[in-house]
Order: sequence, then structure tokens, then C-alpha cells
Amino acid sequence: MTNNRFIKATKRLWRSKATIYGKTAAKDDLFDDVSDKLIVADEPCKVILKGLNADTMNMVNNQIYNAKLLIRNGIDIPSGAKITITDVNGHTTKYKQASSGYTAYPSHQEVAMIYSEVAKE
Repeated sequence: MTNNRFIKATKRLWRSKATIYGKTAAKDDLFDDVSDKLIVADEPCKVILKGLNADTMNMVNNQIYNAKLLIRNGIDIPSGAKITITDVNGHTTKYKQASSGYTAYPSHQEVAMIYSEVAKE
């Protein structure tokens, strides 16, 4: 299978959508400021959950787990980007920490993410 056919086949399996913001320097008159810049919106992707167990709840009801984002190459995802994933059922999940993209694969890049949220009633 050629590389292009592999990429098309892989992306058909990606039914989630990613919206990614990264930090950018901005100048506000005399002050340097950092603001969020939209990198990509509604980009097809796949999230793979790692280490999702019932025992990931700690004493303060904080849920933490690791996940991996699979997304196309050609998107420059900086370390610390804010990533929001909308799954096929319309549920959104916000990831607070992310690594920069690992782009060595010909079909996609991988981004390690950490989900961390206080449990809600």
C-alpha cells in the first residue's frame, strides 16, 4: 500500500476533532504579553487512552490519566499547547498539558497529553 493510500485509510478511522491553541508573544504598547493563538480547529484526530483505571481518583477527587493524540503531520504543535477534543458523540475533553508533536511517522504525528480534572457530581 502506498503512503498516500495508508494516510487516507488511517484518517477514515479518525472521527474525533481537535482544536489546538498555543502560546504566542504579543506586544501591548509597553508590555510584552503572552496570548493563546489558534493553531488548528476541528482537525480530524484519534485519541488513545493510556492508564485509565478506576483507581486514578485520588483523595481530593482529582482524575488524572495519560492519553496520546494522533493527528496529521504538518501541524506545528508546541509543548504546552491547550488541546480540546470533541468525540464522535459530541463530548468535549480538555487536556491541560501536552508534549510537542513527534513527527517521525510518515502518516501522522503523536502528541502525549495529560487529562487532569476535579471530579464533578
